[in-house]
Amino acid sequence: MHYFYVLDISQPQITLSTEESEHCIRVMRHREGDIVRVTDGRGHLADFSVIEANPKKCILEIHKLIEENLPLRHRLHLAIAPTKNIDRMEWLVEKAVEIGVHHISFLLCDHSERSRVNMERMNRLAISALKQSQTSWLPIMQVLSFDEWLDNTSNMTADRFMAWCDDDNNRQLATEPFLHQDILLLIGPEGDFSPEEVAKARQLGYVEVKLGNRRLRTETAGLYGCLTVAMREITSPIPSTQE
Repeated sequence: MHYFYVLDISQPQITLSTEESEHCIRVMRHREGDIVRVTDGRGHLADFSVIEANPKKCILEIHKLIEENLPLRHRLHLAIAPTKNIDRMEWLVEKAVEIGVHHISFLLCDHSERSRVNMERMNRLAISALKQSQTSWLPIMQVLSFDEWLDNTSNMTADRFMAWCDDDNNRQLATEPFLHQDILLLIGPEGDFSPEEVAKARQLGYVEVKLGNRRLRTETAGLYGCLTVAMREITSPIPSTQE
């Protein structure tokens, strides 16, 4: 069944956006009476029937609600410095949505080689990946400075990890215990975090970890983090201390 995205699916009738209407009617060739699946990106799903097959303003009517708002055992908050080649970050957003990520923050760090991110395009890519992978969770995405990230998350009850190129550190993210529902993972720019940034993160309780035994590209490191948390989602019980 084809998936479509709408911000609010709580009404008996909804109207797809112009882009989604075009995709539904002209690309997928749906007609009146067809059943399509719609998500709000917040874990909710419903089947709707097409009642007006307008390629600019497609109107749908509720057919059946689907209980898919499942609690996540672990919510990954990925904070990653955007690469100079933005195509790599776009690739990461697609794969992270397919695998499952709760939050993506693009960090502006001391050694960052890119200071701007087209968030409108990133959101379009995330929605496309959401529909293609037939999931119902769309990550919250934003651009923040390193200090803003630390300030915004300082009061969260979470497990905190920082991946950086420290040859003396042998702790692995894959073997670290996850004690809380929220996982904060910092991944630095191509020039790595500055000593000042590392010191600030340490003061807030970030544990320095490695992502395997190889030095990874920034976007590969982000994917590794998503996969590590996703595997815990499958294999570990819901922690009794989750908030």
